[in-house]
Amino acid sequence: MGNRYIRNHAKIQYNTPNLLNDRINLWKFGLNPQSFTKWIFSHLKLKEHEQILELGCGTGKLWADNYTQVPNTCKIVLSDFSERMLDNARMNLKGIDLNIKFENINAEKIPYPEHTFDLIVACHMLYHIPDLSKALSEIGRTLKPNGFFVSTTVSVQHMAELNSFLSRFNLHRRDRQKKFNEFYREKGREILEPYFSKINCYEYINPVEIYEVSPLLTYIKSMFPKEKYPDFQLKEADIQNAIQSIIDTDKKFTITGISGLFKARK
Repeated sequence: MGNRYIRNHAKIQYNTPNLLNDRINLWKFGLNPQSFTKWIFSHLKLKEHEQILELGCGTGKLWADNYTQVPNTCKIVLSDFSERMLDNARMNLKGIDLNIKFENINAEKIPYPEHTFDLIVACHMLYHIPDLSKALSEIGRTLKPNGFFVSTTVSVQHMAELNSFLSRFNLHRRDRQKKFNEFYREKGREILEPYFSKINCYEYINPVEIYEVSPLLTYIKSMFPKEKYPDFQLKEADIQNAIQSIIDTDKKFTITGISGLFKARK
């Protein structure tokens, strides 16, 4: 039952790029001078002639933001379980001179032989996988000896201010255990250790200061799509007013994004 709930939640959230883009847009107000995609890319350390797989590529933003730094001899497979997300990635990367192949792939069954990839990347997606142990086994199987797996995830304290605010409306994501597995920054190393020989962890902190209601309300609405939360609209006006009240009083609404990156060697 839990695995099915995780899978269904991911399908609702990522069937199209709309909800994901609504969440990405909030981080335009972040104070960290290095963007999240630039920070992730700095840890990839790409080399000439590498074979790379990204699982859950979403809109392809990691590569769209960093394509000038990618060696043109690399072969890249960008994959997602959502065809519509892949269509959006194709559009965003159109005209970029890189050797990129787009594929619909379920991380629990990667359709490549053993020892194919020098690097596999999974950004903020492992917590959506119903059978994480199966996916990690597949990642290990398809990595070359001494290949790297780079994964990112959020901290349990990620956006704690927003979660506290939403609890006032009984929207504190009390069913988070059903939506996601346990792959958070605090437990990531423990989960990865059975599959990889060496693991390094890095932290990215990005405070966000919001000065108007719209971007934050849009982000919140993306968390509670009407397909799953039909009652959200009944609370929307009160949430909007409460956000405005905080901005009027404090001159801003501050949220702290906390993410972790694991770089694991096979």
